[in-house]
Amino acid sequence: MRVLLLGPFEMRDDDGEPIDIPGARLRALLTRLALDPGRVVPVEALIEAVWGEEPPAGSGNALQSLVSRARRLVGAAAIESHPAGYRLAVDPGDVDAVRFERLVAEGGLAALREAERLWRGPAQLSPAGAGVRLAELRLSAAEDRLALELAAGAEVLSELRELAAAHPLRERLQGLLIQALYRSGRQAEALEAYERTRRTLADELGVDPSDELAEIHLAILRHERRQAPSRLRAQVTTFVGRQRELGQLATALRASRLVTVVGPGGAGKTRLAVETAAHLSDSADAQAPDGVWLVELAAVAEAGDVPHAVLAAIGARDNGWLESDATGSVAEALAGKRALVILDNCEHVVEAAAALADRLLGACPDLRILATSRESLAIPGESLYPIPALEEAAAARLFADRAVALRPGFALDETNARTVAEICRRLDGMPLAIELAAARMRALTAEQIAARLDDRFRLLSGGSRTALPQHRTLEAVVDWSWEPLSEPERDLAMRLAALPGGATLDLFPAVDTLAGLVDKSLVELSGERYRMQETVRAYGMARLAESGRDLEVRGEHARHFLRLTEQADSELRGPGQLHWLDRLQAEHDNLLAALRYAADAGEAELGVRLAAGLWWFWRLQGRYTEGIHWSRNVLDLPGELPGELHAVRQVLRSAARGLELGRDGEPAPIPDGGAFVLLVAPVLLQDRATAESRLPRLTGWERALTLCFLALEVEGEGSVAEAFALLREAREILEPLGERWAMSVTLRMLAYHYVLRGETDAAVPALTRAQRLAAELGVPPDVTSIEAELAVAHARLGELDRARALASSALAGLERMHPNADFAVVHLAVAEAMLRSGDRAAFRDQAGAAAAVSGQSWVRARIACMEAVAALLDEDTAGAHERVTSAIALAGQDLSALATAVRLSAALERDPAGAAYLLGVATALRGVDERGGVDELVLRAARHGQDYERGAALTRQAAIALVTAGPGTPP
Repeated sequence: MRVLLLGPFEMRDDDGEPIDIPGARLRALLTRLALDPGRVVPVEALIEAVWGEEPPAGSGNALQSLVSRARRLVGAAAIESHPAGYRLAVDPGDVDAVRFERLVAEGGLAALREAERLWRGPAQLSPAGAGVRLAELRLSAAEDRLALELAAGAEVLSELRELAAAHPLRERLQGLLIQALYRSGRQAEALEAYERTRRTLADELGVDPSDELAEIHLAILRHERRQAPSRLRAQVTTFVGRQRELGQLATALRASRLVTVVGPGGAGKTRLAVETAAHLSDSADAQAPDGVWLVELAAVAEAGDVPHAVLAAIGARDNGWLESDATGSVAEALAGKRALVILDNCEHVVEAAAALADRLLGACPDLRILATSRESLAIPGESLYPIPALEEAAAARLFADRAVALRPGFALDETNARTVAEICRRLDGMPLAIELAAARMRALTAEQIAARLDDRFRLLSGGSRTALPQHRTLEAVVDWSWEPLSEPERDLAMRLAALPGGATLDLFPAVDTLAGLVDKSLVELSGERYRMQETVRAYGMARLAESGRDLEVRGEHARHFLRLTEQADSELRGPGQLHWLDRLQAEHDNLLAALRYAADAGEAELGVRLAAGLWWFWRLQGRYTEGIHWSRNVLDLPGELPGELHAVRQVLRSAARGLELGRDGEPAPIPDGGAFVLLVAPVLLQDRATAESRLPRLTGWERALTLCFLALEVEGEGSVAEAFALLREAREILEPLGERWAMSVTLRMLAYHYVLRGETDAAVPALTRAQRLAAELGVPPDVTSIEAELAVAHARLGELDRARALASSALAGLERMHPNADFAVVHLAVAEAMLRSGDRAAFRDQAGAAAAVSGQSWVRARIACMEAVAALLDEDTAGAHERVTSAIALAGQDLSALATAVRLSAALERDPAGAAYLLGVATALRGVDERGGVDELVLRAARHGQDYERGAALTRQAAIALVTAGPGTPP
C-alpha cells in the first residue's frame, strides 16, 4: 500500500490501484497516521489532526468510529490499535513525504532530483504545520539542487528566474540567480539583480545583504577588471558519466581547502579533477578568481623536484639561493591569491607533495589545493574524496562513446547492451580499462572482447601513444601501484588476491600492512570486508603464480574455510541459522575457490569434506544444483578415503548423478556415522527401508526430516492419517529448535493435509508462517511457491480479493526467477485461484503457462481436471467428459490427479447411486475423502450410503485398475 501526500491526497493498494477515501476527516486521519508510518500516533494527536482545537464531545468514540470506517476502506490489518493510539502498518518508504525527507537528507544531485519528482502539487496536509514544514524543505532542497546543477555547468537560469521572483527575500536564491546570470554572460543583469535584492531587503526587512551575497557581488566586480589565469589542458574527448561526482567534488572544495581525490590507477581521478576545476575557475563562484593551475607530477622523478614543477606550472621564478628555498618561492608566488592548484598524480612523490601542500596552505590562507593520488597526503585539514567506479549505465555510455570514434556506426542496442555491460562490470567500472577495451573495437567485436577478458592484460595493451607510460596498458596501470609496495605489502596483496570473495580482518593479523594497501587504493574496505578490484586481483594472482607459492597460499586458505564450514554445519540447523547462512554467503566465492584448489591439487579428502560441509548450506539457499556442479570435480578425484569419508563421497556421488547406492539398482546399506550427510542420506537417496530402520536411533532435526520424508512415502501409498501423524510429530520436534527450513517444509506439508481433511481454515496460518520462515531464510522460490499456495487456500475459503492479490504477488515473484525455471506448481496454483475467482481468461493464461514450463504428464492431468471444472461451470458437459477422460489417461502415478478426475466423473454422473459409488472409488484411491480440491466447485454427489461405502472399500490397486481399465469414465 502506498500513501501519496505531496500533492492531492491519494492511497493506492498493492496493485497500484487507487483506494477511494471519501470525506476530509478520513483523509486527515490517514494523513496524520502516514506522517509517522509504522509508529504509534497518540489519540490526542489524531483528534487534533481531524478536528483541530475544538474537538466534538466524545471525541474518543468519534475517533474510534472514524478508524473503523478507515479500516473498511484500506483493510483491517492496515490500521493497528495500541493502548496509546493507532499505527498505520505501512513501510515508511511507501509514504512519499517520508521518502522525500530521506532523499533530501541523503543529498547529492541524483537524490535531490528524485525527491523533487515526488511532488505532484501543493501538499494539502492536516495539521497545516506539516504542510508548511514540507513546503519549506522542498524549497531548501530546490536551492541545494540548483546550486549543484549550477556548479556542474547545467542550464538553470530560467528556473532560477521564476523561483527568485516568487521568493524575493530568500538571499540564497537571489545569489544563485546572480551567479547564473553572470555565467550566462549577462554581467550587467547580474549586477542589477544584486542591487534589486539589496533594495528589497532594505525596504521589507530593514537589513543589508548577507556576507555571502556581498561576496558574490564583489567577485563579479573583480572579474570585470581582469580574467583569472588558467593552465588547464583543453580536453579532446567528451566527459561521460561523472556529473554527480562533479557536483560532489565541487561541494567538497567549497568546504575544505585541501581535497584529495583517491582511487586506483585508471579510475579517472585526473579527468574529474580537471573538469571540476574548469567549472570552479569562473570567479563568479568566488573560489579561484586569481587562477587555476594544473601541476602534472607523473613525470617528476625526484621528491626535490616537486616544488620546481609547481613553479613551472604557475609561471613563477625560483627566487631562492638554495634548493630547499623552492617551496618558499612557490609560497611567495601564491601569497594573497585566491587560487586553486591541482597536484596531479602524487602517489610516487607523496611525502614531498604532502610537505609542499602543508607549507602552502599555512602560508597562503586563500589558496585551495586539489590533489589526485592513489593514497592520501595524510596531513591536517585534508578531506578525502574516494572516486567511485562508474555506474553501469555510465560505463556503457563511455564504452559506446569511445568505440564509435573507432568503429563508426556502432551504437548500444538490444543486441549488444548485455555484452557491453558484462565488459564494463568485469573491468570494475574503471574508465581507463573501459577505454582500452573500446580501443579494441577497431579489430574485434564486443562479444570477442568479452570472451578474451580472462587474459585482460594481454588484450588491453593498445592505449594512446601520447598517454603517460603508466596509462598506456592495463598492466602498466597496476605496475605503477605495485612497484612501490614493500615486501610485506606485496606478500599480503598476493594472499588477498587468492581470495575472490575478499576477507574480513580476522584472516589477516598484520593490520598495519593491510591498512597500507587500503591507503594505496589496491584494497577497498566494503562493510567489514577487504576486497580487490578484479583487475588488481588478476594481477596479484599472476605475481603469486610467478613466485611459485600459489598452491601453498591457496591451500592455506582452503583449510581455513574447511574449518569454517565444519563449524557452521550443526549451526545451520539451529537458532543461529540466519547468522551462519549470512556468514557462509559472504564467503561463498572463497568456498568455491577452496573447492577449486582441492581439485587442482588432487586433495580428495579436503574436497569431500568441503563438499559435505557445504551441502546443506547450498540446499538452504536454493542452490543445490549449483553446489553439485561445483562438487563434481572433487567427488571424482582418485584415491582412497578413510572410513566414514568414503561413505560420504559415495552418497554425494549418487546424489550428483541422480543414482542410488549399490549395483544393479539395489540400494547399499548406509553406514552409521556422525557426518550430517550420512545422517540424512536415506532421505537424500529416497531409501525408505534404511530410513525406517534408522528412525528409532535418530533425534532432533535429523529425526524430524526423516519423519517428513516417511510422511511423503506413506501418503503416496494412501496412508494419509499415518502421514498426518508423522508430520505433527515432526513439528513438535522442530518447535524448540528455532530452525526455519525444516519447519517451513513441515508446515507446508501439514497445510496440504489440512486441505485434504477439509480444514482449509487451518491451512492459512500454517502457510503464512511457512512463508515468513522462508522469507527470513532468503529463498525467493520457496516464498513465491508458498504465496501461490496461500492464494489457493484463500480462494477455497471464498476470500477472493485476498486470493487475487496473493496470486498477483506470486506472479510478480516469478518474473524475478530464472526465465527457464520450472515453476509449474505456481502456475497451477494461480490457475486454480483464478478459476475460483471467476476470471476465465487469467485461468487459461496460467494453465497455458504451467504446460509451457513443464511437459510432464501429471501437470497436464491437473490442467485437464481444472479445464473439466471450467467446462462444467459453463454447462459444457461434452467438453467436461473429454477433459476428464484425458486427465485419467495422463494421471499415471499421480493419485491426486487421478482421484480428482474420478470425483469429476461423479459430478458428470446423472445416477445418484453411481455418483456416490465413484466418490467412494476416489476415496479408495486417495486414502482420504478429499474435500478441498477444485472439483468441490461442481461436486454435488452424496458422500454416504451403501454405494459410497462399496466404492471406498476397494483396495487401492483395485480402484486404479477399475479407473484405468479402458476408455471413458469409470462405471
